Amino acid sequence: MKNRIYFITILPFLLFLNITVFSQIGMKGGVGVSDIVFAIEGQTPYLGYEVDYLTHRNPLVTYQFGVFGAVKLNKLFYFQPELIYTRQGLNYNIDFLYDNITYRLYINYLQLPLLINLSMRPEKKFHPGFYVGPYGALKLNAKRITEIDGDRVEDNPINVKNGDFGLIGGLSFDFDIPKGQLIADLRFNYSLMNIMYPIDGYIPSYDGPDKERARNVSIVLLIGYRFQIIK
Repeated sequence: MKNRIYFITILPFLLFLNITVFSQIGMKGGVGVSDIVFAIEGQTPYLGYEVDYLTHRNPLVTYQFGVFGAVKLNKLFYFQPELIYTRQGLNYNIDFLYDNITYRLYINYLQLPLLINLSMRPEKKFHPGFYVGPYGALKLNAKRITEIDGDRVEDNPINVKNGDFGLIGGLSFDFDIPKGQLIADLRFNYSLMNIMYPIDGYIPSYDGPDKERARNVSIVLLIGYRFQIIK
């Protein structure tokens, strides 16, 4: 089991290094907001009945940072593999007469997006564009924080799955400078799989298949730099 985990962890690095040997490379990072989308039976199957009354007050602040490559396919299109550290999760709150209750879930992933980037106006110094593609992610760790009237409790939820898979789409704004390009991305991430198992003891009501859902969603603004082509 440990050997399998090590292999899954190192595979994205090897794939990324192989792709980017003869491509442009760069780095990026930024902040945004994150949530977990629950559907049909809501959050109860994954978080439990005791937090079913909690609601959003403020979104969970998330961040991403990592490296990327850009392999030119033709005049307009690039293949853009990335290796990104990203935080996902949720932030619930509620006020009672005397108590303030906060429930946060943080899930940290190593994410490998494989994107197709359409860069318009290639002859100009400013290149707007957009990109789309799938991503796979390996969970690094997960942490749950509960605060009730100032008392803080931390634990590690065991029902968060070890991976995630989904789609990324966004807008890109590239600016040519003498030594490379400045990059600005507005990015939307959405899971295509449930990222949590139902909690032990939960008994779902029967209303057909796919009656539960727990999926990551986030919007992030990224700023980066892409170096000149490596010969």
